[in-house]
Amino acid sequence: MKGPASLVRSDKIAGYKNLGPIYEWSEGKAYLIIDQVTFKGKAGAILCYYNPPVHQVGNPGLDAHLEGLDKVFEKRDDLEFFILYGANDPVHAGGDLKESLDKLDRTLETKKAKEASGASAEEVDQLFEWADNRLKKGIALHGIIRKIAQYLRVVAVCGGGTRFGGSAEIPLMADILVGDSRSGMCFSEATIGLIPGWSGIARTLVKAGPINAEYMAKTSKEVKANQLKDIGTYNVVVDIPFPFPKRQKTDDREADKAKYQEDLETHNEEAGLLLLPKGLELATCPTEEIPKVGEKDRLTLATKEEVSVEVDSRRKPENYSHLWGKPLREVKEEIAKIGRPLAPQSIDALTDLLEGYEPSKFDENSFVEKEMKADARLYRDPRFRAGLIATLEQKVGDYRL
Repeated sequence: MKGPASLVRSDKIAGYKNLGPIYEWSEGKAYLIIDQVTFKGKAGAILCYYNPPVHQVGNPGLDAHLEGLDKVFEKRDDLEFFILYGANDPVHAGGDLKESLDKLDRTLETKKAKEASGASAEEVDQLFEWADNRLKKGIALHGIIRKIAQYLRVVAVCGGGTRFGGSAEIPLMADILVGDSRSGMCFSEATIGLIPGWSGIARTLVKAGPINAEYMAKTSKEVKANQLKDIGTYNVVVDIPFPFPKRQKTDDREADKAKYQEDLETHNEEAGLLLLPKGLELATCPTEEIPKVGEKDRLTLATKEEVSVEVDSRRKPENYSHLWGKPLREVKEEIAKIGRPLAPQSIDALTDLLEGYEPSKFDENSFVEKEMKADARLYRDPRFRAGLIATLEQKVGDYRL
């Protein structure tokens, strides 16, 4: 089996033994396996998800996560730990934006016809059920992982490079995170017209506090591994002393592609041999040995005022009027100075959510539900399509109504 599962099912880690599968799913090159394992005499399970090239969590993969996690919960009395693991590749994306655009366009076409025929508002709203169902599955994923965490120690190994959207939110559902030194997390949703709708804000509030959660969600800036450790998101950062593979560019494209895939396979194992043992170590060590950043020692990525000043500028579509529709690569110097435009509707939704946050009254499940409903409303906003197209075409978006 290619990809990260080859290490999970090997005998290359000292003190580790794979006892066989609890659950398996595959579709094309994508797969999800959950194997029962032992490490230094302690019993646990490892979930390994692989969906090249950028490891998006599509609906079939999401269904597989939910089915497999139910199996883990059923075996909870036989296990002590649970690890989320995957590829150590350069990019881990969120949802499939092209699929979302296709569905949105079909929805808007049907919506126009139904409104013209006098359909009720409720009937028109049901056209967005595809978005609601995906969000509900994401929230169900948070629910089952947090339920498992009541019985098992849950660890996520964040190998590879930058994680966007759902690929950041899923590991955040764990209690303990192991970070690759080359990795980062980016809540890019506010540059598209959405918000992190799979508990990303709730889990960042728990781990990194309200100011850092606001910074990450509203600015849509990537936060690198050492910063993630300093704010409390990562517990440990593992130094990976080699770079990601790069695709060669010769006259033989097919040979270049094959060589790159071979290099990624080698890299996956070499990086995994540094990352997965650390995950196993944290999954089985005494609780007091797990590194944590205290609330008073937590790094603040930016002050509330600094976030407000930046976001107020970037949320105004007219500030980008001279750049609308231009390829990002052509205006990268200016965008580097002022930042990519933010969708005003996303900022409004985030402001409403975060203004309702009270640490003493915080209930994670209730907040996650609010987060999901706020994101669902944004799928219905007419500006969402503009954000999707701008992101897919890598152009400067125009968020005027």
